[in-house]
Amino acid sequence: MTAHQNCSTCGDVSRRGFLKLSGTGVALGFMGASMHQLMFMKSALGVQPENAFYDAFLSIFFNGGPSQTDTWDPKPGTRSSYPNFQTINLGVNDRYGQPVRIGGQFANGSAIFPQLGNLVMNDPAVKLGLVRAFWHGSNNHQTGQNYMNGWWRSQALVMQYPSMASAMAYYFQGHGLGIPSVVINGANGDRVNNAGESRCPTALQVNANAGNNPVIQALRRPANVDQARYDRRKALLDRLNQRFLESRPDMMVRAMEKATEDAYDVTSTGQAASAFDLTGKTILPPGGNNAVAMRMTLAQELITAGIPYVALGIGGNDSHANNVNAISTNWGVSINQGLTAMAQNLKATGKRVLVAMYGDFGRTPATVNSGARDGRDHWGGGFSVALLSINQPKFRMTAIGDTGPEGLQQWNTGAQDPIAPADMGAFFYRSLGLQIGQAGGKFDLPLTSRPAPPVDRVNNSQLLMDTFGLV
Repeated sequence: MTAHQNCSTCGDVSRRGFLKLSGTGVALGFMGASMHQLMFMKSALGVQPENAFYDAFLSIFFNGGPSQTDTWDPKPGTRSSYPNFQTINLGVNDRYGQPVRIGGQFANGSAIFPQLGNLVMNDPAVKLGLVRAFWHGSNNHQTGQNYMNGWWRSQALVMQYPSMASAMAYYFQGHGLGIPSVVINGANGDRVNNAGESRCPTALQVNANAGNNPVIQALRRPANVDQARYDRRKALLDRLNQRFLESRPDMMVRAMEKATEDAYDVTSTGQAASAFDLTGKTILPPGGNNAVAMRMTLAQELITAGIPYVALGIGGNDSHANNVNAISTNWGVSINQGLTAMAQNLKATGKRVLVAMYGDFGRTPATVNSGARDGRDHWGGGFSVALLSINQPKFRMTAIGDTGPEGLQQWNTGAQDPIAPADMGAFFYRSLGLQIGQAGGKFDLPLTSRPAPPVDRVNNSQLLMDTFGLV
């Protein structure tokens, strides 16, 4: 079907036919590669954040469940620690007046956080916050991933509600480059980008690579089509949409019209395509073609370009064996080197960015070296979530949660200030100005059954907001 035929016969096109035409990619493909297959855009413009402390949020998911005892909640000199394990005193106290320490170095010389520690101790624009008694109680990988990607502690609810990436795709429509939420493929965990039983869009899901990237091609004008010709194509589609809407004022058709407008805007400017294209750009440490370095570099570029929510994953954390190597590689290289460099680059942009780091669950504190095995097992009752704050002067560098002198205390066995998924999720949303649970449901999501907030309305995220100074 040609564009001329579409326009001249639109009075006879049925609603189903129009949507079928749009759904097959003809309408948006006519403007540029089938954008709707990459970006689910709604007719609404999302919501306007209120009292936002951050402009962007980066989620780094450690697939497999990383050890908290060797990273953010060390217990030096106890049976929970490796022999001669060194820690870094950040020079600040936790909520209970005790020094905040993070992992420094294993006895074999493998580094953990020396560069990151040095940065947060000496640069007031970059600060570290720790939640050391987070819990959801499950030792199952899939269940833990569901909880951590959706911030519910209920399998029924986590399947019903959208993931955070999907919720952000709803909230931030119309913001930034017209792409509100991006998931970078690789080790993200189960249900990282799922709308559940809602009418929320999903995030744009992409690979991190340079060169012939189909996402980059889709975000640009079609090859060999100049702007004047592109504008003529857009005018034809506008005429088609207008004539159809005059006789059939249908919300689904209006949503498709909005998608066409967004596709035109995104592909015309070329800014989005440039943000996704890593060709010729400096790759963050450890550099080269390392998959994690590419993901982190893409995340940096997307946030710099104005995309509000980005998620990426780092695998290899199911360390029943070779725990020292897993920590040294995933934290001592990717985070200590890569995130430190990223934080300095993002600081230079002036953007306020919150980086959150967590995984499926944690690792058993007291089984290290048991039976000559360098490993730790699943531990869902008390582990850590780390927060790196960039360019937010209000953020207070401190830690909340105490798992005891050996890290063995859990949410139901004496841990102090245990934080549940709904509390953590509410902290993230509210940090971005999404005041969930507000009277009147202004920030509720469009679930199929009823409007509802993304996490439980009843939670103590105020404790986290107060602890980290976001008030």
